[in-house]
Amino acid sequence: MLRSIRKDNTSKILKRIMKSPVSRVEIAEELGLTKTTVGEIVKILLEKGIVIEEKDSPRGVGRPTISLKIAPDCAHVLGLEVTRDEIAICLMNASMSILMYETYPLPSKRDRENTLKIVYRGIDRAKDMLEKLDRKLSALTVAAPGPVDVEKGVIINPRNFPLSQVPLADLLKDKYGVEVWVENDADMGAVGEKWYTRRDDSFVWILTGKGIGSGIIINGELYRGENGYAGEIGYTRVFDGEKYVFLEDVCGEDTVLKYIQSMGFESLAEAIGSGDSRVKDYLDNIAEFFSIGLLSLIHLFGISKIVIGGFFKEFGKEFLKSLKMKVEKHLLYKHEVDISFSTVQEPVIAFGAAVHALENYLERVATS
Repeated sequence: MLRSIRKDNTSKILKRIMKSPVSRVEIAEELGLTKTTVGEIVKILLEKGIVIEEKDSPRGVGRPTISLKIAPDCAHVLGLEVTRDEIAICLMNASMSILMYETYPLPSKRDRENTLKIVYRGIDRAKDMLEKLDRKLSALTVAAPGPVDVEKGVIINPRNFPLSQVPLADLLKDKYGVEVWVENDADMGAVGEKWYTRRDDSFVWILTGKGIGSGIIINGELYRGENGYAGEIGYTRVFDGEKYVFLEDVCGEDTVLKYIQSMGFESLAEAIGSGDSRVKDYLDNIAEFFSIGLLSLIHLFGISKIVIGGFFKEFGKEFLKSLKMKVEKHLLYKHEVDISFSTVQEPVIAFGAAVHALENYLERVATS
């Protein structure tokens, strides 16, 4: 029990120091811990080279304060995002400075073997870069379409995905000799949004693309649910006028682009810029379907801040305005709802995966 409490406190202190430089006194006050507890844990972090001290210039009369921050070179981690079309890697140090970001398109023959070759190529590129800097890879996280068994490190069975049922965590751990985690891409997008914007509130980050999913952050912490797939709104059942289908079947990127092209437009940007009333009506219809998924999230989790990333960002402000109106119309009761497009640019998911690897790796080193 005591070990569990110590581990929990160590994790809280690490995350606070990762957020920004902070003094021991500030940590104790912000986290509600005793100065003795903070001092004991910080001593271990200093001894293990995870944290370093730096003097701050005094703001007035008195001695300079000592701030704690993460040692930039105590770890180098990789976030690897695997989509149905490409693989993206984000390499960063323990200060969350991005050292490399690259994407690799998947071949037309997207079988298991060819996809794994691209995965290995990306990891090898990152390792080569670190070797030139006389550094080594500490850990990595793979972000992939859900559902994902995070305990076993296996991508369970997303549709049209070549790495389903592959023991990916074990495979990469054996090959590269580092800690490996496999996570849901929308969850990692939420983690990326949280750390990129330094927010500690509750919000839902929506991934829109060929599939639709969401990552749920409650009081600054990722919420998975008992079975690990909380937030899979793409599997919300909606009625398309003829039959019940999944939300991502009517709002997914492929479906939207196919319909836009059937109107005679070559791209979504061209369609939206045309001012064609058919396009406006179609996007309004998409907003109607999408609002069903958002209302489910709002009513089930009591979270009123929604951040939309990915493909839907191309729909523009009018779509966002229409979507918000439809959500507010059907709320259980009238209250403020904050729905916005993410302002974080790529690589939010790969970045979030790298941060996830960093958090877990540092915690394991600190508590081992």
